[in-house]
Amino acid sequence: MLKVNPKKLRPYGDRLDDGQMQLSFTLPVAASPEAREAARRYVEGLGLRDVSICAMDPMGSSFAYFVAYGRAQHTIDITKIIVPKVEVPLMKYEDLVAYMSRNIERPIVVIGACTGSDAHTVGIDAIMNMKGFAHDYGLERYPLFKAVNLRSQLSNASLIDKAVELGADAMLVSQVVTQRDSHIHNLKDLHELIKGDKRLKRELIVIIGGPRLDHAHALKLGFDAGFGPGTRPSQVASFIVHEFMKRHGMKEKHAGAEPGAVQPMPRPHHRGEPSPQAHAHAKAHAEAHGGARGHSHIGERAHDAHRRHPGDAAV
Repeated sequence: MLKVNPKKLRPYGDRLDDGQMQLSFTLPVAASPEAREAARRYVEGLGLRDVSICAMDPMGSSFAYFVAYGRAQHTIDITKIIVPKVEVPLMKYEDLVAYMSRNIERPIVVIGACTGSDAHTVGIDAIMNMKGFAHDYGLERYPLFKAVNLRSQLSNASLIDKAVELGADAMLVSQVVTQRDSHIHNLKDLHELIKGDKRLKRELIVIIGGPRLDHAHALKLGFDAGFGPGTRPSQVASFIVHEFMKRHGMKEKHAGAEPGAVQPMPRPHHRGEPSPQAHAHAKAHAEAHGGARGHSHIGERAHDAHRRHPGDAAV
């Protein structure tokens, strides 16, 4: 049995800790013996030893593609790495349908789209469409999801308008094209529009996904959750349901509990309005001090704190 030291990890090639790595890259020069030597020296400059260029192929008249091998000396301590992850109970389709039927009193409205100039719908379709992905049913099949797939090339402003029109509880945004960080620029623009639009529900859940996105990216950009390649619909569905219940203050009703244990859904309120809890608190405070004295912003402060708390960011 190999004895791996997690505090000094090094790439594995032929044997443990040999540091062997494979790299592939393109240089903007025609394939030639000089180009091969340039590629070898470049890889050596990255700190790899015993470098060999095992393949060189021309790419047109002015580019060459290389595959190189080399040995790395650098190690990494994996025990010190902490990666933000979506941490909610993951339920399969049948279990989540039963859970929702016990705990949710109305359909959760979920809209999804691939926004900007991006025309790739493979990701949003895999999550939204009824047949789903890898034998995992999509959101359209869940009885208590009202899933609306808006497909692709939808502007951020149009997506927000649609969320207002449909009373969306959750928004899914897919970003596939990533050249020159176009996905980052588009998502930053979306976040600013969401933050400034008072028409959207205060409890709106916004999730992003794509081949170069994950939960850490989502939190950094100010969204609620992020999912990367290989994500299954049930993972997204599980997050939406549990986050929806948390934001609406709903208590979980376990299987076999008496009917009527689910707390009634509060009236949907919109951004810029004080929450019902904040309104009641402000009213009680005013009465205790001889009447209201000026407008209270407690609801807005509570909302801001709530929006930043999950990982200090949002999708």
